Amino acid sequence: MSRRLLPVLGPLALLVAACSGGGGASAAPSEAPAATVAAPSEAAVGCSPSSDAGTVTVTIAGRSYSPGTVTAAVGDVITWTNNDSVPHTATLDEGDCSTGSLGGGDSGGLTFSEAGTYPYHCRIHPDMTGTIEISG
Repeated sequence: MSRRLLPVLGPLALLVAACSGGGGASAAPSEAPAATVAAPSEAAVGCSPSSDAGTVTVTIAGRSYSPGTVTAAVGDVITWTNNDSVPHTATLDEGDCSTGSLGGGDSGGLTFSEAGTYPYHCRIHPDMTGTIEISG
């Protein structure tokens, strides 16, 4: 090998040897990964999606829900119809119950098996909010 290349190749050879992982044992993680906490299930909040015809209707227009507070009884189907040109959802603040994404002209429903007050929002536009009041 030429003596002129030795000063260049020497440091390069050390760099390659250091990065090659040459058979050394890797350190085990000091802790187990943190457990993830599951969000409440739909059953935990008494809500489930429904494709049945709604007994109570909510209109989505101008990036707002109308009426802002929905009143229904246990077992009623609440149907949201999106009259905007952009998609929206009706998603409970607690739990994972949602109409899913509703495109312009689409409808989606939810039904509740437990009385209570359920705040909700649009998952796509979190500034859109409403309240569902379910009576027993």
